[in-house]
Amino acid sequence: MNRLARKYGAQGLQVIGVTRRLGAVAPKTGQSIKTPEFEEELKALTDYHRDFELAWPVIVGETDAINVSYGEMGVPMTVIIDKRGIIRQITQGYKPEHDVPFIERLLNEK
Repeated sequence: MNRLARKYGAQGLQVIGVTRRLGAVAPKTGQSIKTPEFEEELKALTDYHRDFELAWPVIVGETDAINVSYGEMGVPMTVIIDKRGIIRQITQGYKPEHDVPFIERLLNEK
């Protein structure tokens, strides 16, 4: 996803991460640690974003309202929205072999 965001960003592609409060984080150790405070979870997410040099912003909700709106199927979930704001594809996971050609076509639309 990082390569995609960097390669097509100048052509108008915007990648935005969306998540919600999960009540736990999995630091580099891979072990899940409960986080009683939302601020702790935000800090862990910020650290992750920095450590892995993610090329996109992440939106974090305190509830699962956005998950309900998009019909969350699992993590990760890919929602592709065109230049007009129309949802063109919702899929579970990220499949670059399928998504990249589709994104290239959308970027070339007028």
